[in-house]
Amino acid sequence: MSYFVLRTQSTVDGGLIESYPPRSPADYRFDKGKSLRLEFPRGAAVQFSDNFPEARRLYDFQTNTLDALIVSGRVRKLLESLEVTNAEYLPVAVKNHQGDVVAEDYSIVNLVGAEDAIDMEKGVYRMNALRKDQIGRVKNLVLKESGIRPEAKMFRCT
Repeated sequence: MSYFVLRTQSTVDGGLIESYPPRSPADYRFDKGKSLRLEFPRGAAVQFSDNFPEARRLYDFQTNTLDALIVSGRVRKLLESLEVTNAEYLPVAVKNHQGDVVAEDYSIVNLVGAEDAIDMEKGVYRMNALRKDQIGRVKNLVLKESGIRPEAKMFRCT
């Protein structure tokens, strides 16, 4: 089986998102693999950072500093067509630097649950200095297929 790591590519011209919408759950909760659908605010919006006024472009995977997947409606439709069953889509509008809505069909992809997929014997990593039970940085990710459910089409690692 082949697996791919999805990351948002940093771009010079992509509108940079630096914060979750107002009234969202606390930032750290987006990393936990728990459902946030019931707590996520209706009519939520994210906004381009004032720190990069020339960065205005929209992408299917929107540039952000949150380690989040903020995706266009096209990507959401693709993921839904692949029957990714553990993803919840938290809808957001995207606003430009002046606060005007430039896109309404974006979502934050929140993957619920996790797979015990990291081969801790073969991979190269460094543990977190503060949270000793957490990986701080992965230098060479090695997956163990036995820790991944066959039906898991998209997942976060434990």
